[in-house]
Amino acid sequence: MSSRFTLSFASALALGVLLVGAGWPVHSFAYMRNRGPVPNMAPGEGRFSDSDITIVENLGQKVPSGLAFQDGHGHPVELDAFFGRGKPVLVTLGYYRCPQLCNLVHEGLVKGLKDAGLVLGRDFLGFSASIDPNEDPKSAVTNQRRLLRALRSGETTDWPFAMPAPGASADTDAAKLADSVGFRYAFDPKSNQFAHAAVAFVLTPSGTVSRYLYGVDFNGRDLRFALVEASGGRVGTTLDRVLLTCFKYDPMTQSYTPYVFGFVRIGALLSFAALATLLAVLWRREWLGRRRRLA
Repeated sequence: MSSRFTLSFASALALGVLLVGAGWPVHSFAYMRNRGPVPNMAPGEGRFSDSDITIVENLGQKVPSGLAFQDGHGHPVELDAFFGRGKPVLVTLGYYRCPQLCNLVHEGLVKGLKDAGLVLGRDFLGFSASIDPNEDPKSAVTNQRRLLRALRSGETTDWPFAMPAPGASADTDAAKLADSVGFRYAFDPKSNQFAHAAVAFVLTPSGTVSRYLYGVDFNGRDLRFALVEASGGRVGTTLDRVLLTCFKYDPMTQSYTPYVFGFVRIGALLSFAALATLLAVLWRREWLGRRRRLA
């Protein structure tokens, strides 16, 4: 095989690989797996309909400005103070005397964040708000201490456990926040409990709803991808941004799943780099051969 033929073949192959990597049409698919229904806590034995206790995804919607709360110590807390700081905000809604589900959500987030290697205050901020107008301040303080102790990072101001001001009506700022993110819940007066879904919300640094994470068991990879995605790549490493081209959020499985075209694109770029190196070697070898023949 002549060197000229080898160069032509390698050049054509490199061009084809580059076209595929640049976006030439290829069929792609996402690997799907069934995770089952979103876990809900519905006290009252079915007195609530699905429309009462559900999540209406408002992706791309900005939460209202001017939402004001107080923490368990009575200090004012404003949600707006968490925006414009260049960090995504992880938000949870619930109530602090919740007998089970709310604690499970926070425990699942702690485990997922540890697995993701993300640090509160450095990589992201947190914000928990109680939907109970008669919230107990001691419960807010206790829950916050438990979470921060488990995370082993961040300050109390990095993830406040906010609650309505004393004497607030049902139309609290927590209810407005819940409505903006599509968090629908109901109160059961007989059990004196709230029925609500298990979910965490990821907001962009500007306060726009970016992702919904469901359940009480949060995959570390999904959490990391969601926060990196929400931050526009300002959080995480270069590798995280590269991996996001290979994983796409699949609403069917409610998780990030492998995206074939992303892998094809990266594979194409790596192949192109290898072929470019081969071409350089062949061109150098031919050039040296010409010099020897002319000498």
